[in-house]
Amino acid sequence: MTKLLLVLIALLSCVAIGLSGSALAGAVSQDIPKESKVQPKEVVLGKDSQSDKYGEVAFNHENHSTKNYSIDGKTVIACVECHHTDQPASGLKPPLKTGERDVVLTAAVLAAADAKPVKACRTCHLQVNDESGTIPSVTYPDKPAPTKLTNEVAYHLNCNVCHDKAIAARPAVKGKAPGANDCVPCHKAL
Repeated sequence: MTKLLLVLIALLSCVAIGLSGSALAGAVSQDIPKESKVQPKEVVLGKDSQSDKYGEVAFNHENHSTKNYSIDGKTVIACVECHHTDQPASGLKPPLKTGERDVVLTAAVLAAADAKPVKACRTCHLQVNDESGTIPSVTYPDKPAPTKLTNEVAYHLNCNVCHDKAIAARPAVKGKAPGANDCVPCHKAL
């Protein structure tokens, strides 16, 4: 009952946020602000891709934040699965290091009048050769050298790992959710 109530609160918060009339809501083609208190319906990842083979990726944030898209398919994906800095440092799993909130981000937390906005991925995960800030890097246990988490690397690690785990846990998802080696379902052809 408590879980159902929390899901209902999260869904109602999403609706309230969606009705608040933001420049982000439903705006796939507009630039994403560096931070916002409004959840977008869709965003375009890699609009400025440097690849000559793969184009941009339309990402349906609304589906990922309101439907049972978790690895086991039983729950909504928690905000912090992607927005990993939006939780207390004590909740971080290695190799993540930066926690910027006192509480874990949820739709209800974001809807609070005094909530701080959520940063867009590109605020920290810059594109290769973008010298406007420092690109974070982490050292994974199975890799000898640090990995620079550019936007491309961060997106691929987060999206591909999650999709591959979901396909492994639920074989019926294969073909419906692209895996790490299925580039074209996500990337628009150039």
